[in-house]
Amino acid sequence: MTLISLRNVTFSFGGPPLIENADLQIDRHERICLLGRNGAGKSTLLKLTCGDLEADEGEITRHHSVITARLTQKVPRNLAGTIRDVIASSENPGVSASGRGKEPRDVERVMSQMSLSPEREFSTLSAGLKRRVLLARALAGNPDVLLLDEPTNHLDVDAIRWLENFLGRYDGTLLFVTHDRVFLQKLATRILDLDRGRLTSWKCDFATFQRRKQALLDAEARENALFDKKLSLEEDWVRQGILARRTRNEGRVRALRKMRDERRARRRISGPVRLEAQEAASSGRLVIKTDDVTFGYEEGAAIIDRFSTEIMRGDRVGLIGPNGSGKSTLLGILLGTLAPRSGSVRHGTRLETAYFDQMREQLDENKSVQENVSDGGHLIRINGKSRHVIGYLQDFLFSPDQVRGPVRDLSGGERNRLLLARLFTRPSNVLVLDEPTNDLDVETLELLEELLLNYRGTVLLVSHDRTLLDNVVTSTLVLEGNGRVGEFVGGYNDWQRQRGEEEGASSGQDASVKKRKAPQAREKRDRPRKLTFKERFELEALPVRIDELEAEQAKLHELMADPGFFRAGADEIARQTARLKEIDDELARALERWEELEGIGE
Repeated sequence: MTLISLRNVTFSFGGPPLIENADLQIDRHERICLLGRNGAGKSTLLKLTCGDLEADEGEITRHHSVITARLTQKVPRNLAGTIRDVIASSENPGVSASGRGKEPRDVERVMSQMSLSPEREFSTLSAGLKRRVLLARALAGNPDVLLLDEPTNHLDVDAIRWLENFLGRYDGTLLFVTHDRVFLQKLATRILDLDRGRLTSWKCDFATFQRRKQALLDAEARENALFDKKLSLEEDWVRQGILARRTRNEGRVRALRKMRDERRARRRISGPVRLEAQEAASSGRLVIKTDDVTFGYEEGAAIIDRFSTEIMRGDRVGLIGPNGSGKSTLLGILLGTLAPRSGSVRHGTRLETAYFDQMREQLDENKSVQENVSDGGHLIRINGKSRHVIGYLQDFLFSPDQVRGPVRDLSGGERNRLLLARLFTRPSNVLVLDEPTNDLDVETLELLEELLLNYRGTVLLVSHDRTLLDNVVTSTLVLEGNGRVGEFVGGYNDWQRQRGEEEGASSGQDASVKKRKAPQAREKRDRPRKLTFKERFELEALPVRIDELEAEQAKLHELMADPGFFRAGADEIARQTARLKEIDDELARALERWEELEGIGE
């Protein structure tokens, strides 16, 4: 049974059509995922489907009894009251106009299903819990078609898995937009692709869609190349005919004009986002070390309890935990913006930190895109070279008009791209990303993965994107509750496997046998004796000495890379070469001694 159909629908905001001659049929019990680049018009299509927007051309038909509900990308700012009040309110005019109201029993049922406390104030909730309440509000109206715009944004991993299971059992029809590749693969029975205004339907899974879409783009590129070659030949013909004053074939001239029109009307596919981090000089080998850190607000229970770890240069560390568990607090402790209640935090030398803020508070919505990146200037320096800000922002797929326009006109994904563009103008050797994947399209996500894999500095990554964690991080810190922070080798699936092994081993043991600990990223060595006073003093001095040697080593390498170095004379070349060998030997001894002393208990 068809619930909603679109026939030859076209819509624009005054420029090129966002949606052009689109045909779509939504049947009962389908789970359809809508994909497309940031700014392609995905949210607009959802609004057209539920009746919040009217099409410029074409026809949208809805079954006379169909009820739609839409979960928007952003949390509305004017919502107030308790969770029960928000869920009981109408989600949009389409719900209340349908005649199917929200019964009190439906409100109570959905709050119970989604484990929500009815009397909590909505304004005090985390971003993830607010999204869960808004989803509950949409479901409480018993819609036939549920439209979800980035439903996993700001949800923690457990909430995303719960949502996957919930929607997998949901009896209604789903049309959803998502960047979460695991979520998409598990739920979608059909994929819609919105590309340059054209809407195409693919009855396959996501991996198959990617292969078929790439084959289609390759075929389109070949056709365009042949068309352009033919057009070039026809242009040569018409010019030669004019120069020779020949009588021209008017039919051929008309065909040429038509080809010119087709060429002008062609909408080129946007190139990929070109992400390039501006890296500072290398930090010291040690980046962050914590010893028995405990943190809590006032005299309440500890959010972080006796946490110790070492983060070394080049590590890519993921942070996972439920919303409100303390991930941002742990980041603050690691970066030194929060002082622990007890324990110590030690930072290495020459740290240059760049921070990505998940709430986008670093962006001024009233300023232009250009002003947010360059503070009003026209030039920025990227890896030692000057670039015009418009050219730089075009690498992030912003048009010149968007560059001059205000940030408030950008979509959620475009704002995230802008924040990445701003972030990468700053030299860094420590990159801190707090939920960078929200609203980003899949293509940009894959490029971000590649950048993080190639980044030579240290990465701290807070994310609930399981694919990103599996593909990027080398170790994972998991906030497990009651102040405990577990440390595991690898990404999300590695953590799940290790946790399962731990639970399986402990379940068969006698109560008198201690529960085996999960594998740690850096297992602590047995410590047969304590450090002497002299050894403790030596251990504290070694990181500084290692940093000094590495700095001198880097300067010598830079000096020798200069072609003018070899005109300095044989004696100078021999002296500098000998000094470099001395540094290499001393550095090797210092590193070996540091590891030796670290292995001795204090």
